[in-house]
Amino acid sequence: MSNLGLIQPQRQDFTTCQLTDWLDGLPVIAVPGPGGAIPGGANVGRASLTVLGVDAGADLAGVQIATVQAISGGQTILTVTDLDGDVTGQGVVGLPIYAAGVTFRLDPIAGQTALAVGDTFAVATLPTPLDLTGLTFTLDSRLSANSATYALQATSAPVDGSAATIAVDASGGGIAMNVPRATMARCAPSSSAYPYNLFAADPATGQRVIAFYGLITHQAVLLPST
Repeated sequence: MSNLGLIQPQRQDFTTCQLTDWLDGLPVIAVPGPGGAIPGGANVGRASLTVLGVDAGADLAGVQIATVQAISGGQTILTVTDLDGDVTGQGVVGLPIYAAGVTFRLDPIAGQTALAVGDTFAVATLPTPLDLTGLTFTLDSRLSANSATYALQATSAPVDGSAATIAVDASGGGIAMNVPRATMARCAPSSSAYPYNLFAADPATGQRVIAFYGLITHQAVLLPST
């Protein structure tokens, strides 16, 4: 089974030129993964924080703060907040806590000072490249948002035996445009930008989603921005 359903659309605009190959890379297609944890510098006690899982809907690069809110009845109670101070989860030391797509557990360390009220731990998520194995990518750029006429097309899986015009790094979650200047020369320059969608597809199921979208500003001669 492919990872097609984990791809979320990203906006990426381009400036291209009739005279050059189009070799732009796109941002890595990623999902949130565990980024680690660090205790607060003023902590009294010590504990070990383990990230047990990260949902696809968690922030790609986010930080949450787990704070010891109270100690009562032998339980150390935690409140988790985001950087805006909004509460994202609650729980106790020694049991899994779910907070904004991240599941983690804070465990005491034998022989070390127990946690105290006010002790904090930062829990981070980081983008993890998505495995693109088995997926194909196609770019359709139209003359306008309401036009059925293509301004430019590119694909990672041509069916006519020609070279791919989208390169794919399946294990690294990366794709890049690889459109030769002969093709770019056929694309008419325009004073307005061409809208595009770049689709990811699973040939095994026929399903596809939008991986990137945006505008392509195409020029006859590439001029520096002002």
